Amino acid sequence: MATVVSVENVKDVRALLKTLDARVVPQRQRLFADVLSVSLRLSPILATTLASSLGLRRRLRHELATRRLEVVTLDTGPDLTAPDGSWRTWWMQTLDLARVLVDLLPEDSAHGSISTTLPRSAAPALTATGDEADAETDTAADEARREQREREWQVATRLMADLSGGLTEIAWHTGRLVRVAVEAAPKTLITGSQDVVRLLERADPARIGACLSAAQLADAKESPAQALTRLRRARLSVVKLRLGHHGDDTDLGAVARSMLAAVLGGVHAGCDHIEVGGTEELDAARDELSAVGLDGAADRPMPGVGRAG
Repeated sequence: MATVVSVENVKDVRALLKTLDARVVPQRQRLFADVLSVSLRLSPILATTLASSLGLRRRLRHELATRRLEVVTLDTGPDLTAPDGSWRTWWMQTLDLARVLVDLLPEDSAHGSISTTLPRSAAPALTATGDEADAETDTAADEARREQREREWQVATRLMADLSGGLTEIAWHTGRLVRVAVEAAPKTLITGSQDVVRLLERADPARIGACLSAAQLADAKESPAQALTRLRRARLSVVKLRLGHHGDDTDLGAVARSMLAAVLGGVHAGCDHIEVGGTEELDAARDELSAVGLDGAADRPMPGVGRAG
């Protein structure tokens, strides 16, 4: 189980290490953890800098090890996704993160993951006015919007296939597997599992899958069982689960427990990594695992794919 560390405003390795020393190392000590697994949310600038320097990546992995921190997954976060329509930028940033991650993985781990949201759709949401005089204009605008979104879908599915190829090349050169987890988000092409299936129809399912969270499932009005069934029928896997502390929101807490039971329970259990929003959420996440009878699930390997870090 990895805890997210947001360092999107950090521009160099020295500043990153200072941030970890101030915010993360004390938390590891408070938790009495021999090693704390963290999911770094890197800025595009720092990701590009690290991707272009093997020396910097090796230095960062050494510094992480001395602090008894490990990185097996990275998280882009919605605020770091490429701006509207920047599909090629998004593609390059994702591959940069994969190049960084393979050299940050601990020595005893040959598998990592990256969760990402897609660029925001450039096609604006259009709503009919209800005025008969404007009906023809609304119809034309809706048609233009549909055509624009269809062009985006074509670009997105093609780049997913290209991304699969890039991840395969990285694995071939390094002997380490990095998988990408696509997460639904508002104002993007992906709003639920059905969209994920369409997006990944040309991608390699061994390289790219889905990232599920209770909040995202609730927004999409999908039950975890429905989403998982749809993904499995398309031979797609859940690469990452994102957990959070839901406080007094009992409905969202119930969705989270149902998601954990659906994905991690049963003979076909499978998930690469579990992510929480911060060290303060670790206890809440463990409680949710315990509530569905999955105590220690985050500490053992998931079937077929490295360890669950």
